[in-house]
Amino acid sequence: MAAVTPTEEIGPVRMGVRFANTAVSSLTRSTIQRHTPFRQTPIKRKIPTKDVTNVCLQENPEQIALLLQKQWCLYHVTPLYKFSYAMLKKYSRDLSVFFHAEKKRLAVEIGIELSSKANFSMLAGLKLTEHDPEAVFIQISSKSQVPPLKEKVVWTGWLCCVDGDLGFLESLPGEFICLPLLFVNGTETITSLVAAWFQKTFDCYISAFRISSENLCWMAAMWVNCFSGSVQRSMELEWTVPAVQLTISLTIHPEDAKALWDSIHRDKDEIAIEEVELFMSSLHSHFHRHFGVRLAATHLVKVSTAVASAHCDGKLKLFNSKHIYQVLSFLTELAFLQTQYQPNLSRNVDYLD
Repeated sequence: MAAVTPTEEIGPVRMGVRFANTAVSSLTRSTIQRHTPFRQTPIKRKIPTKDVTNVCLQENPEQIALLLQKQWCLYHVTPLYKFSYAMLKKYSRDLSVFFHAEKKRLAVEIGIELSSKANFSMLAGLKLTEHDPEAVFIQISSKSQVPPLKEKVVWTGWLCCVDGDLGFLESLPGEFICLPLLFVNGTETITSLVAAWFQKTFDCYISAFRISSENLCWMAAMWVNCFSGSVQRSMELEWTVPAVQLTISLTIHPEDAKALWDSIHRDKDEIAIEEVELFMSSLHSHFHRHFGVRLAATHLVKVSTAVASAHCDGKLKLFNSKHIYQVLSFLTELAFLQTQYQPNLSRNVDYLD
């Protein structure tokens, strides 16, 4: 008697499929080739408790809401040297002066005259433990020299460390603070200038944050059950076949994805890598039965659920504040792994001369 897979147990899965002949950039190919090996990945991961996350959300719901529904580009930041929360006003002035010095070149790059002003502030409500440093929120605003002289935000960024590795945090010398995640919404030109200022001021290293196919699989499994109380958004997965420049998109009804995961997942407090692998292989098997395509030979490059959307190139969009800590704590873990296993990263945000 043939073994019954979890997919067969839950019945037909409602899904949509799209095949697209699209060119895959060399950047995507290089990202796929630089995946973190399985041996470096934990075999189990804990799930943040609802009680902790609900308390955190009550601290600063308005500002946390500003983090949602925006396209963020993710960067990795090494520990900052002599960063002080008491000097945020000074950092605002210093970065503004730096932008003023670069005014002419910056205006040419983005096509408008700018009077740029930076503002640093605390971003409360993102700490899961007492050991986590407070998050920092940065905005760059500009005032056009052409009427109407309105000031508008042209760049937004925030740094955080959510449920960071206690051993690593305690091992840092007192002059350092660890905020390993930088989220950016703005032009590459402004991002490169902000990064240049940070690297010069705090003797840190800022690099593009890539997400491997393996970690995207973890995201798909961890977030599939996080849609209660939020808008039901279909689960979307995207694979690429670089050799033939083919993109495959799969859309799954959220209740079907949850039913499959519930048939696999057992422990409410943690997720095992075997469960992640079985979840993805069940989707692969179901897809192969219907379309004759073996997804195991492709590369997963994008995952989208009701919680968040993540792409292998580091683009991220947060949809749901209720589960924002599941996302940020996992990304923080990946950032610490990147610091420990890949100290010499191949791509950094270089200052544009």
